[in-house]
Amino acid sequence: METLSFGLGIAFVVVIAIVVVAVYALVKVLKLQQSVGGLSRNLQDTTRDFYNDKDREVSNLHRRIDNVEESIYRAIDSRLDRLENKLIPKEQIKK
Repeated sequence: METLSFGLGIAFVVVIAIVVVAVYALVKVLKLQQSVGGLSRNLQDTTRDFYNDKDREVSNLHRRIDNVEESIYRAIDSRLDRLENKLIPKEQIKK
């Protein structure tokens, strides 16, 4: 009888140890899941911010190119008007 009680006691201690280790592992896994979820949200936010910044910079670049293009056309138009005025006197235009 003593051997059976001893064997059952040892088995009970082993089962308790396994349960404790399983609970500990479960808690660790849950914490890791929360951590990974936070990192995933951080990555999504960072990616979204990056693409928003990129789109904003592209828009600014297009706007600057349009402004430069417009100023070049104005300068060319002004120069052509001056050249036209030099080549064709105003008296000839009025006739």
